[in-house]
Amino acid sequence: MESLSHTFSMKAMLILLRKGRKMTLPELAEEMGTQHGSLVHAIDVLREANLLEAYDRRGAPYEDKVFLSPQGRLVAEKLKEIEDIIGWIGKGGIT
Repeated sequence: MESLSHTFSMKAMLILLRKGRKMTLPELAEEMGTQHGSLVHAIDVLREANLLEAYDRRGAPYEDKVFLSPQGRLVAEKLKEIEDIIGWIGKGGIT
């Protein structure tokens, strides 16, 4: 399994936690301020680690709705606790 130290992976998890809903890759990329093509690798890493699940794979992969798995939610909540302590928000950190 590839490292989860990828910033996009952590940021995606925090956004999904904050939004609390399934999101398409374009929606998630918009929230992250990037193109969805840049996000594909990070999403693949999260899915491989069983931290993220996809729903409704009928269309193009970019139309899938992704969401945190139960374990992914636990990891994202821990990342949020760390983010709150360190104060990354608005200081060039993860979010």
